[in-house]
Amino acid sequence: MDKIVKIEGDKVFIGRDDGGLIEADVKDCNFTPSVNDYVEIFRSENSIVISKAQNMAAEIKDSVMQAIYSADGKKPVNKIAYAVLAIFLGSFGVHKFYSGKTGLGILYLLFCWSTISGIIGFIEGVFALFKPADENGNIVV
Repeated sequence: MDKIVKIEGDKVFIGRDDGGLIEADVKDCNFTPSVNDYVEIFRSENSIVISKAQNMAAEIKDSVMQAIYSADGKKPVNKIAYAVLAIFLGSFGVHKFYSGKTGLGILYLLFCWSTISGIIGFIEGVFALFKPADENGNIVV
């Protein structure tokens, strides 16, 4: 995937997958270029057009993030939903079931008669509220 690596005056420098570098005019871009934008390059004999590859950049980021999540065994969940479930139903482990941690959810359920799982659930909910969310409103737990 080609990526804008430098903008200098009216010139745009695009890094290629093969390690090469393309220099083009900013006027060849059909968008306002920024460094780190992923682009697609279309050439004819007389001209070049550079388009922003929005979907590709998002797909690359999503695939990288999914690899990180699966490697850690952690799952992205909606921040607000997780926090509400943890604060109000934390003693029953509902937030653990929601985040895909069934074993911990069962453990919370087994100890729901004590106040310990409720206190821990409340604390986890408050901590979740202070975690920074991604652009989709998700956090990793």
